[in-house]
Amino acid sequence: MYPSYGGPNPMAPMMSLQVPEPPACPGGTIYTIRPGDTMFRIANRYGIELQALIRANPQIPNPNVIYVGQRICIPAVVTPPPPPAVFCPDGTIYIVQRGDTMFNIARRFGVTLQRLIEANPQIPDPNVLDIGQRICVPAPDIPLPEGIRRVILRPERTGVLGGMAFVSLPGAILWISTFGLPAPATIDPKLKCYYAWVVDRDRDRYYRVELKDSGVSDIMVGYGKTTGSFVSYDEVIVTAEATISIDKPTGPVVLRGTIIP
Repeated sequence: MYPSYGGPNPMAPMMSLQVPEPPACPGGTIYTIRPGDTMFRIANRYGIELQALIRANPQIPNPNVIYVGQRICIPAVVTPPPPPAVFCPDGTIYIVQRGDTMFNIARRFGVTLQRLIEANPQIPDPNVLDIGQRICVPAPDIPLPEGIRRVILRPERTGVLGGMAFVSLPGAILWISTFGLPAPATIDPKLKCYYAWVVDRDRDRYYRVELKDSGVSDIMVGYGKTTGSFVSYDEVIVTAEATISIDKPTGPVVLRGTIIP
């Protein structure tokens, strides 16, 4: 550790020596040391962190000792675009699978390609997706049939990505898909499975559907139909449970979404 990086005598005494060449400086600038320079002053002048300047010049064994005429690398200052304050506030997060393209994802979820691209400004080239990458799928453009409600499921625990459900109010049908649910036992060793619930809080009524692996990594799905209707039901939740023999949720809630009448 060399704590000073430029004290009262920043320049070494004149002597005959062979100054090492600067390293490769891709995207940066080669700077020639002038009288009075220190690494600290150079970093301030170029608006970069001192440690970044030191890392870019491993040929300098002691950052406190630099020489007039020596050439060093000023690294490029890369400022990544700030992420949106809330990622995917009105849609759902999808995990890219092998063979996916923006076009086929858009078609699968019923949104236009342009809206899918606009919802993902963090992707510099829409033609290039990485397996495991998280993208935002906005709410579909296609109007839903009468009586069907789309429910955006938002995470209630860190590490869970989200999900989407469709509820037929008059038909009492639930379709649901979730993304990024961890193995239940990682939440609590006693937990074994996930259930989706359509909930009527006022009347203390619950309809459950067990979630199953979809065959696609990190995606679980469920479907169920019952008698009556879901007209008075309030929300859809997903819970991790220790047993299948339950009539109402008892385990931790991992996803929650409101049914808009």
